[in-house]
Amino acid sequence: MIRQEHRDSWQEIKEIWGNSSQGERFNSRFAILKDALNSKISKWEKAAITSDLIKIQSSMEDYKSQVSVWEKKGVSKDLSRVLKLIKRRVKKLGRKN
Repeated sequence: MIRQEHRDSWQEIKEIWGNSSQGERFNSRFAILKDALNSKISKWEKAAITSDLIKIQSSMEDYKSQVSVWEKKGVSKDLSRVLKLIKRRVKKLGRKN
């Protein structure tokens, strides 16, 4: 249930961002930034990052069983706070223009 709330919140943020008058400008800047970063990363670095991500993802299953309910609730609460803050900031950006 909490995951669905987080997904809904992210979707709302995406919609607000997409409907913002500055959304297109930000999207183009992010695309330029992404292309610039990708051009500066070597194939070896990309392979190393991919390998690291695979290792992290595979170890997450073992780690999940060691996380207490209290810790999960704390992370969920913190994530909800962050999502609310992001929503407010994105809405303010939309209202300024």
